[in-house]
Amino acid sequence: MKKALIFLKKNIKRIFIIDVVLFYAAVGGMGAFSEPAQVKGLKVSDSTYSSVALDWEDAKDAEGYKVYRSENGKDYEYIESTVDSKFEDKNLTTGKKYSYIVAGRNGFKTSDVSKKNAVRATPELDTPEVKLDTSKGTVELEISDVAGAIAYEIVRDGKKIAQSEENVYVDEKAQSDTVHKYEVKAVRYKKNPVYSKASKAKKAELHGIQNVEMKADTEDIRITWDSSEYFDAYKVYDGDEELADTAETEYTISDFSTDKIYDIKVLGYSTEDDSQSPTVEKRIKVFEEDMDNEGARQAACDWGVMIANDNSFAYGTGNTAHHCGCYFCGTNRRKKGSGYEKTYCCNPFVHAAYSHGAGDAAMLRTCQKGDSVGMESSDYTRYGTWEKHSKGEELQMGDVLVGGHHVMLYIGDGQIVHAAQEGWGADSICVDDEASARKYYDFVMRYTGTGSGTMYKVREVDEKGQPINNEETEGNESEDA
Repeated sequence: MKKALIFLKKNIKRIFIIDVVLFYAAVGGMGAFSEPAQVKGLKVSDSTYSSVALDWEDAKDAEGYKVYRSENGKDYEYIESTVDSKFEDKNLTTGKKYSYIVAGRNGFKTSDVSKKNAVRATPELDTPEVKLDTSKGTVELEISDVAGAIAYEIVRDGKKIAQSEENVYVDEKAQSDTVHKYEVKAVRYKKNPVYSKASKAKKAELHGIQNVEMKADTEDIRITWDSSEYFDAYKVYDGDEELADTAETEYTISDFSTDKIYDIKVLGYSTEDDSQSPTVEKRIKVFEEDMDNEGARQAACDWGVMIANDNSFAYGTGNTAHHCGCYFCGTNRRKKGSGYEKTYCCNPFVHAAYSHGAGDAAMLRTCQKGDSVGMESSDYTRYGTWEKHSKGEELQMGDVLVGGHHVMLYIGDGQIVHAAQEGWGADSICVDDEASARKYYDFVMRYTGTGSGTMYKVREVDEKGQPINNEETEGNESEDA
């Protein structure tokens, strides 16, 4: 009995085959199996990042099919049989190229196969879809979920800017008033990554707040910006503290401290749709410094405008404080009541602006003596801080416009301030357009000194309060009044 079991164990396959042969012989012999026709119409019906689906036409006399696969396009290996005219190959590597051929089978007979009929497939990641949202002052990308992806590569204007594992990405570095183009690719594998095709490009533009400037005087920091057609209200912050929610295009921080660092943020928003601009951020500090040339010229202009806006000052009449004299130095020619007349002639007015506004020491000494500059270039160059320019040159803020009978101070933006006409009218010392007074001057004197006063400058600083460069932020200077 034991020997019989050992014999059966060793010869069971041979006995099975013999039985099968005898069975088919009983039903008509081996000739009952016709050779299947060659498989036609083999194609890839679908694919994912890890699978390939094949289908083909039913082959004549085929009771089933054998599927072969190659990873090099040459050497094919049998992978599986199926009775259907379709097959799905799973657990494939994304981005790897595969080739397939299929043979029909009928019993022990298999149809001829040709590598010419092979189909090729590469499991790929689906292409992501992207939506853009700019309503929060940033470009926010909402990315469709891609099966098999571990991350998403963000491309802006043709350059990769980030890789996100989330389906939402916020581009906080998009430039204002610039049209950016965004594309996204799905990514699989950390090592030797494989990418999907790029999404359809989408464009976005952020509308920003322009020309945010900061100036300081003896007490306040004045923040200004340009109005925008896209926003009707603005917010100003110092760090997380909201300082203002306003429809105006300026805000003043009163009683600033030179010991404090300010983290100023300005943004615009629409009250209609709640959209907002990118936030303009500047970390600043106010520094008290010796007056430079630009500061001195600005200080002279500010002093002149201050006198013009104070309607208690006038031009004077006749010889009363007409040719020389300064109210602040007490050198007017005649007292009025218990004090000196608050009057200025045109040239003493400009002289006083550089004496008391800019604090030029040499001019101040002359002002205190009751003298002032005249109508000749030598009247200025004797101080050593002036140079002559022709009338046709481009004017700079602080330039003195000199004629045979009149002297004016150019304050920038096409305007002058001057002691314009005799009399006690409120507009006798006033601000005018430079173009209307062009016929009254022949040449220009430009101040080249630095003044002797101090000034406050707003500079951008690092977290420790140190200036990040040697240049003052644009438009961010002021001086003592």
